Amino acid sequence: MTPLHPFAAAAAGAMMGLAALTAPNTPSPRGLDALVACTMDCAGPARPLPAVGAVAPQGQTHRVTRPGRYGLSEPPEGEIYAVLHGQLVRIEAASGIIRSILRPAGKILD
Repeated sequence: MTPLHPFAAAAAGAMMGLAALTAPNTPSPRGLDALVACTMDCAGPARPLPAVGAVAPQGQTHRVTRPGRYGLSEPPEGEIYAVLHGQLVRIEAASGIIRSILRPAGKILD
């Protein structure tokens, strides 16, 4: 058997890499079912988004103690992250005023 040229292996690897990068990313049907189930079970019933500038109700707010579990860094000084009505929000610590709505929080992670 004739050995391949060293560049032939590199070219074949590059082609395989390009094929993987350009392939369509289609999730399996099972993955979509899991996503729908989590949306309904984890997030709870649909509620209106909290309003920026409003005061967050204390009894309905979960203070985030481990922001890394939500893919966040530490909040700015004087602010905290919280989950309110299924939404991850940034709140002013002293007054409880909602500064921004970040994204949906599927479930409490801390």
